[in-house]
Amino acid sequence: MRLTTPQINTIRHLVRSRMGHDARLWLFGSRLDDARRGGDVDLLAEPARPVELAQWLACRSALADALDLKVDLLLRQPHEPEQPIHRIARSTGVAL
Repeated sequence: MRLTTPQINTIRHLVRSRMGHDARLWLFGSRLDDARRGGDVDLLAEPARPVELAQWLACRSALADALDLKVDLLLRQPHEPEQPIHRIARSTGVAL
């Protein structure tokens, strides 16, 4: 995994402080491959309660600023039908 422990802790803190402490979170994509270089940070967040668009945007922006990296933050709202990308993120990703 090409994230440091402080980066992981920052991600956890920022997502859970904005989406609830019970939000589930996965890292997936190129940052899981130690042989690769660069790339954005691909995250899937599944909050227990609905998240407003402004909250999601603020969270994504805070993550990008704190990590100084491009961040793709997928959001699966509670009771939202599961999409293929959600299954892929969970099955190939790592829970944070």
